[in-house]
Amino acid sequence: MKLKHKFKNTFSSKKAYIYYLLGEGCSKGVVFLLLAFYTNNLTKPEFGTLSLFWVAVPLFSVLVDFSQRSYVKYYSIHNDKRTSELLYSLQVFSIFIALTYLIVFALKDMANIYIIGRVPDYYIVTTAALFAIIELHLSFFQIKGNYIKYNIVFVLRNAFPYILGALWFFCFSNSIHAFMAIQCLLLFGLSCYLFFSLNIKFPKFKTIREDIVNGLVFSFPFIPAMISVLALSFSDRFIINYFYSEVEVADYTVAYTISSVFIAFFMATNKMWQKYILENLKLGNTNKISAASKKYILLVASIGVLVYLFRSILLKFMSNESYAGVAEMIPILLLGMFFYFLYTVLSNIPFYHKNTYLMVVPAIIAAVINIILNFLLLPDFGYKIAAVTTTISYGIEFVIIYFICLSKYKTDILLNIKIG
Repeated sequence: MKLKHKFKNTFSSKKAYIYYLLGEGCSKGVVFLLLAFYTNNLTKPEFGTLSLFWVAVPLFSVLVDFSQRSYVKYYSIHNDKRTSELLYSLQVFSIFIALTYLIVFALKDMANIYIIGRVPDYYIVTTAALFAIIELHLSFFQIKGNYIKYNIVFVLRNAFPYILGALWFFCFSNSIHAFMAIQCLLLFGLSCYLFFSLNIKFPKFKTIREDIVNGLVFSFPFIPAMISVLALSFSDRFIINYFYSEVEVADYTVAYTISSVFIAFFMATNKMWQKYILENLKLGNTNKISAASKKYILLVASIGVLVYLFRSILLKFMSNESYAGVAEMIPILLLGMFFYFLYTVLSNIPFYHKNTYLMVVPAIIAAVINIILNFLLLPDFGYKIAAVTTTISYGIEFVIIYFICLSKYKTDILLNIKIG
């Protein structure tokens, strides 16, 4: 019976990995396949503006749910009896915050202050709110091992807007505002489905308040961390736009997107890795985690090498000749993303021990360094230097989290250094 149970768990785990790979692969694959369509049908300024919208939505979503998606994961591991009610409460909170932002944005417009532009800014806040609501459910599906539902929702949210947007461009007109509206409407329908699928009675106001307060207390340290992580990934494009124009933003976006083939793989596998490492930390299986992590890192590094070797082919396939000059940035960005991968592997350790503030430190330091370096170097060395500053920042982020795990938890799942 034990052997049968072990086989069943192993089979289920491998099946989940496949589903996550398929989900991430479909989502990123659609973007990669359609990137050439968007770069060829939009001018560089238009594509640069649209790419700023793409990166602004996940970044702003953290300011909608205040990173309480992390609390959903923690709560689901330690006490899942009321998770549906918790999700309901956190969604009510996110909706309230989104409505507040809409009022703030209306006031902001009076002062002629914009993130991207008057119309895109409203699409950003609305789409980000819907993005955050969906992310709350995805966090629950991930930790509970509901990988089929997770990946269906994940693909619908991340891939279908690009498909529907391309169809609109092909049949009607190349309007970037039309893409924004399509993504917003799609996420609205998906959010409504998830919201009402909870199928529970409306919790008491006291319960909602307690859930929100507990979620904020736990997740508050994650807010600067999440913003820092997203800022480290996306702020370079806004700074490039500040010093140059949407044309350079478009170039950098193509290089970053091609390098993201690498990210797509480890982000897909990391969803199962996070569940694996949290469960084994709970059981005290540090040696088991260490052995698995080395194989995991070798596998991910191999994918990075393949992307490096085929970078020229990927660039030709996903863009046109006007983007040929971005090829030199891809190897540098790949190295930076590998450092970020190592950070994600180790950051689960302080997360498990509920020392969320320790996850904030490397993320904030790296993001601040990245922003400072970009402001210092971009004017003199051109927009391509952003690839170097990103890699340096990711490297620093990894080194800091590594020494935190080594010094505070006496845990080294990478090199097996023993302390104390």
